[in-house]
Amino acid sequence: MSVCFGLRLICTRLFDNARFSDLVVRCRDDEYHVHRVIMSSHSYWFGKVCAESPTMTTLSVDLSADNPDAVDAMLQYCYQLDYADKFLGLSSVGYTIYTLTPHIDIYLLAERYSIPGLKKLAVDKFEFRAAVLSRVDVDKEKFFQAIRIIYASTPPGNNDLRKVVIRLCADHAENYILHGGKTAARVFRLMDEIPAFRIDFIKELAFRIK
Repeated sequence: MSVCFGLRLICTRLFDNARFSDLVVRCRDDEYHVHRVIMSSHSYWFGKVCAESPTMTTLSVDLSADNPDAVDAMLQYCYQLDYADKFLGLSSVGYTIYTLTPHIDIYLLAERYSIPGLKKLAVDKFEFRAAVLSRVDVDKEKFFQAIRIIYASTPPGNNDLRKVVIRLCADHAENYILHGGKTAARVFRLMDEIPAFRIDFIKELAFRIK
């Protein structure tokens, strides 16, 4: 067994184990018994909160304003360096992606609590699934809805999720626009609804044809 695997196994066993816990995270009906040293090693926000509290007491943090599924994924990541993808369903033709929204929520939560590793993981999971939805006609509306959510909830600038959706749209630009139909109408509607998306999309296309 490698050292890294052994450490991950230990952390996995500690997750939500009340024994030796010195930090309680509450989110609505959920309660997690976690550890300051682990949370602080991943999150600058948790590190700051823990530093301001006496170490001999059990600290309680209430995150009820956040999405419970995103909080659960955040805590899973801090102990396992991954989070379970509960957003897939098994259909008669294989796995179906219900929605991309949870990965967006997890990304935003990681941004809020300064967890760079979780941000990257959420982007990677989002991109993998978005690449599928962006190609399948029946699922493209889920992809376009994710674009609306991303542009409504993230700031402009160096934003990883915006880069992903713009890159995917540019990858399929010929199929989306030149072939017409419902997909082209959806893209043009998005460009009308979201000026920032229109600007980013046109810039990416212009860059590719230089």
